Order: sequence, then C-alpha cells, then structure tokens
Amino acid sequence: MDVLYDTPPLSIYLDRAHHWLYVEWKGNHTAASARSGGELILQHLRSCACHKMLNDNSQVTSEWEAGARWVGSEYYQQLARLGMRHVAWVCPPDWGARRSMELAMQFVTRPVVVLFDDVASAYSWLARQR
Repeated sequence: MDVLYDTPPLSIYLDRAHHWLYVEWKGNHTAASARSGGELILQHLRSCACHKMLNDNSQVTSEWEAGARWVGSEYYQQLARLGMRHVAWVCPPDWGARRSMELAMQFVTRPVVVLFDDVASAYSWLARQR
C-alpha cells in the first residue's frame, strides 16, 4: 500500500492492488477532527479516483456525535460526487464512538455503506464489490 498521509490520529493509504483507499482513524476524535480528516480524504480521492474505501474506525476511542450529521450527509455526498460507490466502515469497540457512527449512518443516502465489526470482514466484502 502507498502511504498518502500518515499521522497518529489518521492515516490514508492507496491500496493499488485493489484500487481503493484504506483510511485508518485512531484515538480521540471530535467533530472538528472528523471534518478535517474527511476533507483530507476528499483531497486524496480527487487525485486517485478510487471507487471504494475501507474506512477503519476500530481504534477510535471517543465520541464525535456533534459531527455526525456533516459526516453522514455532506461528507458522504461529496464522496459519491467524486465517484465513490462502496464504503466498508469498520465499527469501533468504544460505545460513544460507535453511537456517533450509527448516528452518521442515519443521514447517508449514497454511496453504499456497510458496517462491520472487524477489518477482515470489511476487506472481504469490499473486494467482492464491482
């Protein structure tokens, strides 16, 4: 995988073999960090034109409920406009973080987003999508 962006709270990779983005969120996040991270992902998506993303939140340890509406509506709509068709979203074990994620899902209309409890299942599903 090619590293596109790498910091302790957020890493973005291009998986050339599958031609998708792998995004790894780690630690504490807020509405502001969710938005700034989302903007970074959109920037990288513009340059690599992927149609799939594995969005790994398995290491997120905080709630970001205040940003859930933006993530679920505006951010995911922007992903779709840039050609994103399928997102495998890995749930965090932290209850507050998971609740924020589930709230965001209430606003998602496109692309297709499926929630998973582990990276292996998300990877397997995403690999089958065309």
